[in-house]
Amino acid sequence: MFRWAYFITFEELVNRYKERGGKLGTYDPENPMDIEHARRAILKFLLPGPVRVWDGHLGGNNLGFVFFVGRSVPEPREAFGRELASRCYQMFRRSPDQCKSIRDSENMWWNLYSRDGTKQLLKLGEFLGSDTEGDMYPLTPEQIAMLTSSGY
Repeated sequence: MFRWAYFITFEELVNRYKERGGKLGTYDPENPMDIEHARRAILKFLLPGPVRVWDGHLGGNNLGFVFFVGRSVPEPREAFGRELASRCYQMFRRSPDQCKSIRDSENMWWNLYSRDGTKQLLKLGEFLGSDTEGDMYPLTPEQIAMLTSSGY
């Protein structure tokens, strides 16, 4: 299976969230709540369009999230609509990397081919949301109100 992907570390994720005007949290990349606020906001920003987000490990030590974007075809012009491509570039400031599933891994292990030509092993963890299934851990309006009123 083929996918277009953005792998982003927790620190990069929280920094992008802050740069884009995120309002919840303390912007601490070591705080799990701040990481979740950033993940939710970025997923919401990328929608509508084919988007799936998983937590993952890249190359062993890099923890973060992988955003699979576009349709599962190798030609970028066929994979992305203009609007989704624009939102991805606004958020990640780069083109996505190519990913290919490793045979017999049940699509949990992938080879990620970076723009510099290197290949890294990507291991998926938990599925966290998509354009079709929504966020697996959404905040209720009450939780959002409580967080914004408490300054967290």
